[in-house]
Amino acid sequence: MVEDPDLTVVLRGYDRGEVQELTRRAVHALASDSPAERAAVAEELRRPVLTVRLRGYDREQVERHLGALVERLTTG
Repeated sequence: MVEDPDLTVVLRGYDRGEVQELTRRAVHALASDSPAERAAVAEELRRPVLTVRLRGYDREQVERHLGALVERLTTG
C-alpha cells in the first residue's frame, strides 16, 4: 500500500520521518483533483532532499518507492 510502503530499516539509510512526510504528501496529492498539486509533488519527489541517518530506510527501496509515486502522480 502506498501509505505504508514497508521499507527496511538499515544502517546509513534515509531519514524515516522525511520519507514518511514525502509519502504523506504524495498520497494527499494523489487524492487531489489538482493537476498543479500533483505536478508540484511529483517534481519534489524526483529530486528529494533526504538526510542519511544511522538507522534509516534502505536507500534503494526509498528511491524505487518514490519513483513509483512519481509515476502514479504523472499518469493519473
